[in-house]
Amino acid sequence: MSLRSAPLLLLFYETSRIRQQRPLFEDVIGVPVIEVEPHLPHHRHGVFKYDAGGIILSHNMSGPSRFRPGESDGLVTAFAVPADWSFDRLRGTGMVAENPDGTWTDAEGRHYAFTPTPGLDRTGVDELRLVVPDLDAGARFYADVLDLECLERTDAFARFATGTVPIRLVRGTAGPDGGQLRHHAYLVVFHTPGIEETRAALEARGLAFKGVRVGFSEIGGTTRFDDPSGHRLCLYVPSEESLTWGSGPKVLEIAGGQAAAR
Repeated sequence: MSLRSAPLLLLFYETSRIRQQRPLFEDVIGVPVIEVEPHLPHHRHGVFKYDAGGIILSHNMSGPSRFRPGESDGLVTAFAVPADWSFDRLRGTGMVAENPDGTWTDAEGRHYAFTPTPGLDRTGVDELRLVVPDLDAGARFYADVLDLECLERTDAFARFATGTVPIRLVRGTAGPDGGQLRHHAYLVVFHTPGIEETRAALEARGLAFKGVRVGFSEIGGTTRFDDPSGHRLCLYVPSEESLTWGSGPKVLEIAGGQAAAR
């Protein structure tokens, strides 16, 4: 088993500005909220969840000490937006700044890109871009260890298919805003029905996970690992209880109706 064709299910952002993030995502970026209920004991985790097409976006509440001056995420969330979506809405928020490459950075160092797309009637995530200092090592990991299909490779980037949103590795040593790369403020999550079997198969391919086994709790089963550049990733299978929450129908949609909850 591998992650070939496994869907990217969730992208978690850490934030100490939860009140500002909600209007940014709902009113400015334009993705609909699908869950706002806190679920104890995880009431600081996944506080708001959004339907972003092929992936769910979510926010975790963190303290301000996580966000140090001069650092920014090694991740760019790239959105496809309707053709009439206006960049003026970004300039009016006071929370984002434009970078030389056309991406935008918010007050805590999260990066976004927006591509107006004719015929599109709603905003969705087009791809996740991960900044990697060593593109060759990153590409080998995603192709040979995770077994993702490489869609395109150049000297500047390597683009890989998942079951939903593609991952693009972009050669670089800093964030789009010039900030020192930070990896602890986001988590990329793959849906994996046979999570224990998949973990064992990936370990056989040489992948080192963070814990000694899959952890199970009220939300389901999780097991985490880092890629060679330090990006944080996770395998996840939802619990039956979590599928009754507001995001449950979207989880089932992304998972092809076969979440295989435990």
